[in-house]
Amino acid sequence: MGKYKKYKNRIEMFLSSDMGKRLLNFCYSWGASIVVLGALFKLLHLPFGNEMLFVGMMTEFFVFFISGFEHPGKDYHWEEVFPVLKSKNPMDRPEFANQKVSGIMHSAANEEDDSNANLLINPMAVKQSAGLSGALDISEEDTRNLSDSIKKLSGAAEQISKMAELTDATQQYLDQLAGMADQMKRFSQTTNSLTEVSDTLLSSYKSITDHSDGINQNSRGYVHQMEALNRNISGLNTIYEIQLKSISSQIDTIERINGGLSRIKDLYEGSVVDSSVFRAENERMAQQLAQLNTVYSRLLQAMTVNMPGAGMFQSQPQGGQGYNPPSASTYQPQGAASYGSNPGQPGR
Repeated sequence: MGKYKKYKNRIEMFLSSDMGKRLLNFCYSWGASIVVLGALFKLLHLPFGNEMLFVGMMTEFFVFFISGFEHPGKDYHWEEVFPVLKSKNPMDRPEFANQKVSGIMHSAANEEDDSNANLLINPMAVKQSAGLSGALDISEEDTRNLSDSIKKLSGAAEQISKMAELTDATQQYLDQLAGMADQMKRFSQTTNSLTEVSDTLLSSYKSITDHSDGINQNSRGYVHQMEALNRNISGLNTIYEIQLKSISSQIDTIERINGGLSRIKDLYEGSVVDSSVFRAENERMAQQLAQLNTVYSRLLQAMTVNMPGAGMFQSQPQGGQGYNPPSASTYQPQGAASYGSNPGQPGR
């Protein structure tokens, strides 16, 4: 049969020592610091951010790799030896400094109940546990007597523990009775309050019943007022609709008036241009008529001077009433009198 090895390799042995645990703690702390620093460089986009992140990740890899060689710690189930440790309440745990023997006896009694077998004590184990040398002679009968004594002592300890449990149960029962008394007192107060509220509610109901006739009359008056209000609101709605129709027709009329004014404005703006053109043409026609009158007057003057009977009418005697033809200077053709002396200005 080969030799049992507690550790698989030297690394696991070193990491299980105090120095190895301390070194591994340093690796955890410093490695995490380097990882956080590398992530900070990368997030803030500082120089050498990629390099720092790479170093941090490699450090984390190394730490995780080394932690695989860490030897897991051994868990001791002390609650199997000391059953009082099974309770999570610290108040249920006794002082072990004053109750070492009773705890040991109680654990021995539990082991007896679980195994349901006779307790056999090895004499060599008794010697070693008592710190005695092997030269002391302890017979099997003495061992049996010691075993019986331990059994009786464990039974007595069990009875004592049951008495303690009975005392705890009695105390809990007394506490429950005290709490029940408090609850009954509060229940009595609640019942009294409920009775007062019921009386108040009953008196209110009686007053409501007594005043029901007045309430009915008031409700009828309220209904009549609401009907009158509804009729008034209906009349107001009708008037409002009529006013809306009137306002709509007025708005249409105003829109038509505005349209007519807009057309008049457009016509006026167009007539301004036409009137300026008409005035220019009228002035030019007046000038042409003046020139035509001048030509016509000269033509008549020339025709009068060259007539054959002009000298005969001039040689008649003084006593006779001769014919005096109109001179060219006094004759004005038709249309010339309608204009002034200025040929460029038309006559009135």
